[in-house]
Amino acid sequence: MDNKLNNMLQEFLKNNNVENIDEANEKLQEFIKLYNNGEIEYKNTPLDDAYELLEEAQHAASEKEAINLAKKAYKISPECFDAIIFQCDLEENGIKRMKLLEAGLETEKNRLTKEKYFDKENIGHFYGIFETRPYIRGLVIKAEYLLEEGKISQAKNVCKEVLRLNENDNMGARYLLMAIYATLEEENDMLKLYKKYPEEDMEMLFPLFALYYKLGNDKKAKEYLKRVDKCNSNLIKFFKGTLKRSEKVSPGYYSRGDSSEIFMYLERYDYLLITMPRLHEYIIENLMKNK
Repeated sequence: MDNKLNNMLQEFLKNNNVENIDEANEKLQEFIKLYNNGEIEYKNTPLDDAYELLEEAQHAASEKEAINLAKKAYKISPECFDAIIFQCDLEENGIKRMKLLEAGLETEKNRLTKEKYFDKENIGHFYGIFETRPYIRGLVIKAEYLLEEGKISQAKNVCKEVLRLNENDNMGARYLLMAIYATLEEENDMLKLYKKYPEEDMEMLFPLFALYYKLGNDKKAKEYLKRVDKCNSNLIKFFKGTLKRSEKVSPGYYSRGDSSEIFMYLERYDYLLITMPRLHEYIIENLMKNK
């Protein structure tokens, strides 16, 4: 749901004095019908105007025009933190983009704190609140920038903050954190995280394998390697040099169990892979025995 549509819905519900979930569901259906028929009266807020400019920026003819539109959007409404994120995506200089993002995050946190979004009842649910969702996206992007710069411990702290504010973790910060713990060889913290998010997929299991491989616990390393192989049997093909990228999956996306997942993982989590320069020999030797 975009900003304007969300505002229209909230205003509609407020004007209709909705008091409980049943009334909300009933009014939601009424709203959808009226909205589709173009019968909702609504006046744009500055934030709505800012998001409309940001949409123009996404379809701008040049990068310069896109950045100018994003800057204008943020000037119209400093609540449009997505305009900062948009500019960061286009900034190639790592130092400049980090300064821009950190300044934006600080301003956004101050604003959200002033508006009581950081009150106790909201902590843990930030992505479920429309107004705090961009802030979570900004934090995850910051963690990714820090990882690109090799600042692993700083990225760890950002990921932990994301999970504190948003336990459902719609942005996948837990995956970054699992790989960080494996990189830093922090077993206890990794096991606590895995206990909270016990998923049987590559992004959770590969770091566990990597951790025990790095710690020299061969028994556990082999156990988790088998579980990784069960999730995606393409791993050994990659290390043998016979894996080809899937043509079924669009560039930039991946599918669980597909070759695209292998390429995604080994590219996104390269900060973990570079700490294990002889890993290919171990994987080939131990997975070949099971083929």
